[in-house]
Amino acid sequence: MLASLAGGCATGSTATETATATETATGSDDVGSGPVVALSDPSAPLPKLPELGRSEAMDVEAFTGPNHEEPAPAKRWTGTVTMAGIVDFPGPSSSLGAHALRASTLAAGGAAYLTRHGAAVGSQWVGALAFSLRVDALPMTVLGGPEIAIVDAEGATTHVGFSVRPEGLALHQFSESCGGSTCTLRSDLVSDVKPGEWRHLVVAVETYGTTTSPYGRIEVTVDDGGLIVLPLTVMPHAGLAEARAGITVADVAPATARIDDVTFYAHSL
Repeated sequence: MLASLAGGCATGSTATETATATETATGSDDVGSGPVVALSDPSAPLPKLPELGRSEAMDVEAFTGPNHEEPAPAKRWTGTVTMAGIVDFPGPSSSLGAHALRASTLAAGGAAYLTRHGAAVGSQWVGALAFSLRVDALPMTVLGGPEIAIVDAEGATTHVGFSVRPEGLALHQFSESCGGSTCTLRSDLVSDVKPGEWRHLVVAVETYGTTTSPYGRIEVTVDDGGLIVLPLTVMPHAGLAEARAGITVADVAPATARIDDVTFYAHSL
């Protein structure tokens, strides 16, 4: 399955174009809470993905280098987003090495994360994002974390990723260009969370290319535990796939999150 294939994580990127840029942060924490709901056939495996190789860099992106241990690790990513926030690379690491990404926000409305552009995808694609996450303290309301983002030609974004809440870790999904009866903003609790403890998270997405919900399926694992299968309830329009690592939506109070061991994959079917 996608989740198991993304489980072996490393930090960094194999890309040769590594300009650092300041971008406009997007996002929302206006997502409803609901129980985990499985698809009609959650045991059906997702398609086997091809082995990742550097020759596939035009339509496949994966992180395979130890960039958090380099003198200027942010340069190995496509961009840096900081709005009332900062990113740096102190210790501790979640696994091997001495460093991890530390994202800190100073106020509500802030953001602090790195971006990595992946493939341009159509209406049918598969993707996976795996990483380790640690928060220094629980948020007062919600803290948006790493996610897969699909940015369409008009700049609107579909988000599938994780957020930290006082009651636990949640998988969120929402789209800035989808509303009404055609899409459902959604947030599903997938794990507990404790300050100072690392959690290893994997989210894998398969889209069906349909115009009715569910638009695909999502697989989630936490710390190599049981597989959670969710319906994709927002329409992911075609666009540029990217990974966002850090704090994508700030809590109402200053917050710090640490990210390590990142793997990202996106590929059109």
